[in-house]
Amino acid sequence: MAFESARSLIHSSRTMNSLFLYVILFISIKGFAYPDYAVRYNNISCTSCHISPVGGGPRNVDGKLFGAHGYKVNSLLIQPYVSADFRALFYNPQRPSSSKGGMGIMSGSIAGHVPLDAEKKIHLVIEQNIAGFSAAPYRDTYALFKLSDKLNSNWFESILVGRFRAPFGIITDEHRTYTHIQTATEWYTFENGILLSGTPSDKWHYDFGVVSGENSAGQNLNNGGAERSGALINFRWMPGAILFGVSGSFHDHEPRTDSTKAVALYSILSLARWTENKIPVSFKVEHARAWNWNSNLGRGFASDPNYVTAVGHANSLGWLAELDWELSEIFTLIYKYDFLQPDQNYASDIYDRQGIGFRWMIGPNTMIQVRTETARATVPSEANGAAQGAQDSTFAVLQLAL
Repeated sequence: MAFESARSLIHSSRTMNSLFLYVILFISIKGFAYPDYAVRYNNISCTSCHISPVGGGPRNVDGKLFGAHGYKVNSLLIQPYVSADFRALFYNPQRPSSSKGGMGIMSGSIAGHVPLDAEKKIHLVIEQNIAGFSAAPYRDTYALFKLSDKLNSNWFESILVGRFRAPFGIITDEHRTYTHIQTATEWYTFENGILLSGTPSDKWHYDFGVVSGENSAGQNLNNGGAERSGALINFRWMPGAILFGVSGSFHDHEPRTDSTKAVALYSILSLARWTENKIPVSFKVEHARAWNWNSNLGRGFASDPNYVTAVGHANSLGWLAELDWELSEIFTLIYKYDFLQPDQNYASDIYDRQGIGFRWMIGPNTMIQVRTETARATVPSEANGAAQGAQDSTFAVLQLAL
C-alpha cells in the first residue's frame, strides 16, 4: 500500500549500508504488499497503492512511487496503464537429492489496466503470468466499478467483478505461510465472483464477496458449478498504531466433496508509529482455523499421500508470527514463525518452521530476498519427507516490478 505522506520518499537517494555484507546470507521472502506500512502511515485503504481494494497485484502510480524507496525512477515507467512483475528463484532444500531445487523463473506476469469512461469510474484490469511455474498461470482479471473517489468516509467504495485475490487474513504476496496454505489463500490462488468493498472511515474497512463454490479462478466451467456458491468476508479496524482484523470464507463443493470453511483473526502493531519512528519495528500475528481444507496439503507441503487423505476432512489450526525491523528505508531484518496442526484432535502431530532474514531494496521497485529456515514435522511418516513442510531450506528471490 502507498500513502500520500510517503510520496516525498522519491525525492531522495540512498546508498548501500555496509551491514549488508555481514547479513547477506539471511534474507526474507515477501512480496510488495506490506500491510504493516498501512498501520505505520495511518492508511487503511489498499487502493492508496493498489488498483484492487483487496491489495496485491497491479499498483497505481502512487504505489509505484512508494515502491521506489528513495531511488530515482525512470519517468517513462510512472504511468497508470501497464504493470509487470518478474521473480527469479533459487531454492536449496535440506535433501536436494530427493527434492525439487535449483534455479528457475518463479513468475513473469504482465498486466494492463485502463479506465473506460471519462470520469474514470469503470476500470478494466487484465493480468496474465506468461512465464514461470505452472501453479500460477492466471492472475487478477476483473472489471472494477468505483462508487466513490474518496479513500475514506464511504460505505460503498467499489464493486469488483472477475478473478481476484481473496481478502483473507494478512494480505501479502507470501505463498509459503502455513495459514495461507491451510486456508487455500496462497498468492497464486484466486477467487472468481463479485466483491463489494467499503471504507466508512479512516479506521474501518470491509470486503464482502460472493464467489464460486469451486474456489476456482474462473478459467473453466465445471459440471454442477452453477449450483455451488461461496462467500468471503473481511473486516479491518485500525484505532491507532495497531490494526485488528477478522476474515471468513465458505465454499460449497458438494456433492463432489465436502464444503469448506475457514476463519482468521489477525493483528498488526507498528511500534514505529507508536514511538514516532524511534523504534522502527512492526509485529504481525495471525491465527487461522479451517474445516475440510487439508487436501491442500497435498500440493507440495506434505510428503505422504496417505496422511493427506487421513486428515483431509479434519479441522486444522495455524499460527503466523512475524517481526520486521526496518534498519533503513531500503533494508529490513525479519524473523518469521509458522505453526500448523492439521488435526485439532491430535495436538502431537504438528508442523512448525522459523526463519530469519532480511529484505534489501537494491533499486526502485526491485529487491533481493533470501531466507534460511528450520522446519519440523512430528508426524512419523512426515518427519523425513521430501516435501517442504519437513525440510530446512534456504532460498533467494530476485523481484522486479513495474
